[in-house]
Amino acid sequence: MNEHLLERRLDLHGARLFRFSSRGSLDQTLCDDICRELSAAIVERGEASLVLPGGSTPRGVLSLLAISDLDWSRITVVLSDERWVPAEHPDSNERQLRELLLAAGAQQARFLPLKSAVSSAEAGAEVADAELSAMPPFDCVVLGMGNDGHTASLFPDSPQLADGLAASGRRACIAVHTPSSEHARITLTLPRLLNCRQLIVHICGEDKRAVLAEALFANDPPPVAALFGSAHCRRAVYWAA
Repeated sequence: MNEHLLERRLDLHGARLFRFSSRGSLDQTLCDDICRELSAAIVERGEASLVLPGGSTPRGVLSLLAISDLDWSRITVVLSDERWVPAEHPDSNERQLRELLLAAGAQQARFLPLKSAVSSAEAGAEVADAELSAMPPFDCVVLGMGNDGHTASLFPDSPQLADGLAASGRRACIAVHTPSSEHARITLTLPRLLNCRQLIVHICGEDKRAVLAEALFANDPPPVAALFGSAHCRRAVYWAA
């Protein structure tokens, strides 16, 4: 499935496709665009908010953001999802974020962790939900996508998927259990993710391009397709082979 078909399908959903010749050029452009979004928000409202994914794909962008000249003291950073593991655990998204961004250049940012000291992911989701539900629309949300079409921790095989995708749902985040992961997780819900000004899906590789293109017209679409339904935010896909 070629990239032009993906571009046409995204266009039908009111989203744009940005193609890059290398992952390095994608990382730099995405970093620049995030900085532009956040800087404009700070000028307009005095503060900004940024949602970032875990996984290996965003590592380059995080490292570039860490050396940007953003006024991090005015920026709130949130993860799109988190495994219910200690912050020092190798599988922790928080650990990666702290190592590559928060401790590397954005020490002044306000970070809202999803993992807390309570006893379970369910209790942790309640704690995080109280704070995230009170936040205004995010300025920029960056998400990844798995080969199964999951985004954040909205997995196709999760019993909690319907709750996470419910357009009328009032929760900002929920606890998730899925056979796809050995750890319980907390994820932001679809309504909370789409309550933003700019949403960016960051993917790399021919396989993920094909997964996304097929998802947009599938009879039984995977969770990532829900990002391109009816929403008022601007949406874009940044892709490099």
